Amino acid sequence: MVRITLCDDHQIVRKGIRQILEERPDFKVVSEVSNGEQLLKELRLIKPDVMLLDIGLPGRSGLEMLKQIHLLYPNIKVLVLSMYPEEQYAIRTIKAGAAGYLHKDSPPDVLYAAITTIAGGGKYVSAAITNLLFNEIISSESKVSPLHKTLSDREFEVLLKLGKGEKVGEIAQSMTLSVKTVSTYKTRIFEKLAIHNVAEITQYLLKHNLLQENLAEGPN
Repeated sequence: MVRITLCDDHQIVRKGIRQILEERPDFKVVSEVSNGEQLLKELRLIKPDVMLLDIGLPGRSGLEMLKQIHLLYPNIKVLVLSMYPEEQYAIRTIKAGAAGYLHKDSPPDVLYAAITTIAGGGKYVSAAITNLLFNEIISSESKVSPLHKTLSDREFEVLLKLGKGEKVGEIAQSMTLSVKTVSTYKTRIFEKLAIHNVAEITQYLLKHNLLQENLAEGPN
């Protein structure tokens, strides 16, 4: 029996995923939470085999939580389940300790396979993620790496939100940060990417295939 915890800030999404998982007699959802703080409290009481973790959590981001979970509970296998395409977050999450990354549009049988794989101690990476990892290795060997690789996880998250057209105040509210902090991130992004305005951010994201459905769909 694979014991599973769900962490997603959308109740309807959690309910849908739970229904899908409970169709399998060998899967059992033992808990579900909507944010990082609840998750840490839950993990003190319940130690699941596998955790399905969303990236776009309110407050502390899914990436921050992933790193902390990997440090505190290394035996819990984390499958990141998100609406962000692989190009945006897959490699970052795997480097942070995730055992796999899966898009929320994936069919149930792929979700089943991913959970079974990581519960058995393996890693679940799609063909798209394998290509991304390969390209990253090639880039590192050639010492040519995209500038956005120099951004911290928080800066990268702000970058994507700016690319969607969100204002500093909106970003601060959605990430539970001060406007001053987000403004600082924005300044660092401009410096690291050698850009001067938000229009250039959009151009940069398009050039590196980082916008895609992010424009049409907010973080989930």
